Amino acid sequence: MQKDTGLAISFLLVCLAGVASAPVLAEEGVYPHIYALGTMTNTDSDRNVESTNNGWQLGFGYPLTSRLYIEGLYFDNTFETGDNNGSDFYQSGGGLDLQYGFGDRERFTPFILAGVGGAQNDVVPDSLDEDSFYWNVGLGFVGRIFDLQWLRYRGEARYVQDDYLDGRSDIRFGLGLEIALGTVQEKKEVVVEKVVYKQVNVEPKDSDGDRVVDQFDECPNTLAGARVDGRGCVIEQQVINIANVTFETNSAQLTSFGKNTLASAVSFLDSQSNINIEIAGHTDNVGSDAYNLNLSQQRAASVKQYLVSSGIESYRLIAKGYGESAPIASNNTPTGRATNRRVEFRLTTR
Repeated sequence: MQKDTGLAISFLLVCLAGVASAPVLAEEGVYPHIYALGTMTNTDSDRNVESTNNGWQLGFGYPLTSRLYIEGLYFDNTFETGDNNGSDFYQSGGGLDLQYGFGDRERFTPFILAGVGGAQNDVVPDSLDEDSFYWNVGLGFVGRIFDLQWLRYRGEARYVQDDYLDGRSDIRFGLGLEIALGTVQEKKEVVVEKVVYKQVNVEPKDSDGDRVVDQFDECPNTLAGARVDGRGCVIEQQVINIANVTFETNSAQLTSFGKNTLASAVSFLDSQSNINIEIAGHTDNVGSDAYNLNLSQQRAASVKQYLVSSGIESYRLIAKGYGESAPIASNNTPTGRATNRRVEFRLTTR
């Protein structure tokens, strides 16, 4: 008896052509595949053949999503009758399945499937030969073999409802291999980065310039020129000449520049609340003693008023004018006289 599988093969080619024309799924790690299975069919008793029969199955799968595939397949079964005269029955055909996998097909991945197709039943007598429609549902599993990204094991079981001679129900089992198409064997690369360390010498920061770095400075914002101890706090009983505290000509009115200069004094007194100061005003010897004494007192008072208006407690400040009585340079030169016109802070601690 000669097998005629032309109808089934034509059907399978149409299915595969339709799948191949679908757009490629642009998702990393998702690939089309082919598979080959050896099969065993538990046949419907109405077929009048042995209950268990062998065959094979080929297929092509194409991903619609990362888990949903469409598969075209071709199968070929020989149904043994047990007769010795060569009267075995043959069945071949092709179909189209939708398959949903519960994983990425790299690790063990169960799947379910459902599909339809056509079968060609070649039996004895020839008058019972028939091309039939079938539908099937099934489940299976697939997963990678060792570290081979392209090679997988595959097993499945299908319930097949064939409308041959008013309907036959078979159960077909399959076990074999699946090959992922377009994969590249994974390569493990070890990238060694060369790190070059450049030594940079960073000077410790000393924000207030008192020679005690900020990390260890317990008294920040020290006035420039003040002597401090190892903690960065001023040593009691010292005099600091506050340079650039300027006034309007022949006046006790502070200039804008003079006020800006005193801003650092405000920060200093605010951060070191245990410090009291005497604000000492001095002049050169131009003018009478009485005039210079009065002017120095007014200028010292003006500095005190500015500090108080900036938030420094009044009780910590004493304003006192010394006139021309305590020069620190010669009054015979313009430079010397400019040096003698000054404001000093005389520090004491509480």
